[in-house]
Formats: sequence, C-alpha cells, structure tokens
Amino acid sequence: MQKRFSAVALLIVVLLLATVTMVAAQTTTVPPVIRPPYPGDTVITGTWDPQCAGNVVTVTDANGIVLGTGIIQPDGSFVVNLNRPLVTGESVTVSSPCGPNPLLTVLGPVPIPEAGTLLMLGAGLAGLAGYAGLRWRARK
Repeated sequence: MQKRFSAVALLIVVLLLATVTMVAAQTTTVPPVIRPPYPGDTVITGTWDPQCAGNVVTVTDANGIVLGTGIIQPDGSFVVNLNRPLVTGESVTVSSPCGPNPLLTVLGPVPIPEAGTLLMLGAGLAGLAGYAGLRWRARK
C-alpha cells in the first residue's frame, strides 16, 4: 500500500512540475504593437504575441500606480480601460508577465504648427504660385 501511495505522490509531483514548466515557458521575445497614447486618452489598445493569450496587460504611471489592466485575447489583441484620463508630460508603462521588457511611453503635447509657421508656408506657396504664373505667361 505504501509503495502505491509513494508512486501516486511521485506522479502528482511530476505533473505539477510539468504544469509549472509549461506556464513558465509562456513568454515571448516579440515586442507588442501599441497604439501611441495621447493626453486625454482613457483606453490603451494594441496587440501582443498570440501565444501570450490569457495573460494580463498592466498600465502603470511613473509612481507605480496601476491605471488599468486588460487581458490578451486569443488573437493577441488587448484593451486596457484606464481609471483616469492621461495627462501631458506623464509617463506610462505597459507590461505583461509574458514579456518582453515593459514599454515606457512619455506623453507629449499633440504637435500643432505655430501660426507663424503656417503663415510662412502660405506666403511661400503663394510666391511660388506667382512665379510659376509669370513663367507660364512669358512662354506665350
């Protein structure tokens, strides 16, 4: 009876080790593709390696406070709903135990050309159009 018990115990230990090894092997070196977040966003979306399906994606701020979590779907996509909107200048980290390294993103202001730049561009294009018109008339 004792030999049967030890054989069953050994089998259980082997199965547990095999399960732990399979879970530990569920990592990837393929970097995720994440839509760049912008100030004011409340959702971060992207795709991870499909072999990471079922793993949790965590978004944290610079202080390590969790802003939201999501689950990697069988097709590799994930959606993380944040508990507050992102702000300009904030850095957020997107990570998963599946790997690879966490991705750090610093949110900058949305680039909008200055009024002076737009004016100079418009004046340059108007001058170019005027010069082209003079050259076209001179050919006639």
